[in-house]
Amino acid sequence: MEQGRVEANTQRKSLDDVVSSLSEPDNAQALKDLVEALPSIRKAVTLLAQLDRIGALDTLFSLSCALANSKSMLSDEMVAGAASLGSSAIELLAKLSSPELQGLLSVVFDHSVELSQAMTKAPRVKGVIGLMKEIRDPDVQKGLGALFAFLRLFGRYAKPGSDVNG
Repeated sequence: MEQGRVEANTQRKSLDDVVSSLSEPDNAQALKDLVEALPSIRKAVTLLAQLDRIGALDTLFSLSCALANSKSMLSDEMVAGAASLGSSAIELLAKLSSPELQGLLSVVFDHSVELSQAMTKAPRVKGVIGLMKEIRDPDVQKGLGALFAFLRLFGRYAKPGSDVNG
């Protein structure tokens, strides 16, 4: 019984300390600012959840760490440019909500080590015969299909006058 009373007094003291701290002008203003920023905080959390869901959050974190480690070697202009690029990349990734694009990005991000190793160890395709052998691979056929679909769409929306062939 006595222990319950002591715990209740301790909790009441802790609550009184919190209320007292919040009633200080600086803290009250900070709390007011935080409440006013709740819509922005909700949006930021939603965007972070989307980035995490498609696997981009870990990549962005790794890039941020690499940037922080190399900051001493970079000029202020380079850091500002990288920050701007990172911000643009986050906006772009947040806009990529289609399952197909998320799946494509997931393949790249989730298998980046495997992709890097495969690219560095890939044998050189020699001649038309070598190309024909590669095209028989079902994974290569799927990849070519996706690549051609991208190229068709890219060609359809390329700006007039940007033709490199003249």
